[in-house]
Amino acid sequence: MALEVESQAVDSQAVDSQLVDSQTLESRTLESPTAESPAVESPAAKSHARTSRPITSVAAEAVKPRTPVAMVTGGNSPLGRAVIARLLANGYAVAGIDDNPTDLLGGQHLVLVGDMGTEHDSRLAISQTINTFGRLDSAVLLADIGGSRALNVPGTVAEGEHLLARNLNSIALGIQAAVEGLSLDGHRSIVATASVAGLLADPGNWAYHASKIAMIDLVRSSALTYAARGIRVNNVASGLVRADDPNENPVAQTFGRDFSRRIPLCRLAEPAEIAEVIAFLISPAASYVTGTTLAVDGGLTASAGLVF
Repeated sequence: MALEVESQAVDSQAVDSQLVDSQTLESRTLESPTAESPAVESPAAKSHARTSRPITSVAAEAVKPRTPVAMVTGGNSPLGRAVIARLLANGYAVAGIDDNPTDLLGGQHLVLVGDMGTEHDSRLAISQTINTFGRLDSAVLLADIGGSRALNVPGTVAEGEHLLARNLNSIALGIQAAVEGLSLDGHRSIVATASVAGLLADPGNWAYHASKIAMIDLVRSSALTYAARGIRVNNVASGLVRADDPNENPVAQTFGRDFSRRIPLCRLAEPAEIAEVIAFLISPAASYVTGTTLAVDGGLTASAGLVF
């Protein structure tokens, strides 16, 4: 089944769009007044056809040679937008993918819409990133779903199976596709977010915690598997992040205030604070860091529960 890729150029530059068949992803060169990004075929370009809603893209300006390129999943979440903004500020070209389109945050920002819980869209996102920017240096894997009910609630096991599969598969498929597409001459790094839910537990939310615990060992195993190829894989265990959503319901706002009392720094994290750590881990500055889970939680996991 044909997969449609729609492109709209930034700064009124025309970008050709065309249908992509089930075997190969073809892309035409983006034109820029200053630079040209050739289409590059990657192993990630080959994928099997399946019934899926189309991935759509809003193409960014062509990048200059050697500009580092990152792909960010969960790009429309508060943390995803903060990571994209941070990387753009650090001189990266960034492809952000999410179930819902994200506003363009800069001239070197590619917006993709797709489902990273599927192998087809995971591979296509990597391939579209490479075809647009000419390379891929890093992947930041943020996409997940959260919240599960206690085991005594009817239907919770089936819900938990879906959550476990979704959260684990989105990271596993993201790592698989990124490893095939990472440029040989780049700093080749992958960062996932396990959350402090992989280090601590709360009552009732069993499936979400289990998915994050599994993700920690998935990242460790992947780091060991790909270390000889110069690929680093790490986790960030972030604490509760402030959403900055004026439409957030009062229950969530109350929970955030109450939860802050458990945190030694007495506040929730700002998305930009987590983004700074992720930007460090994918950068050459963290070149000797792999297989680790770095807690960025205001001291929550260091506490025995007695916070004064």
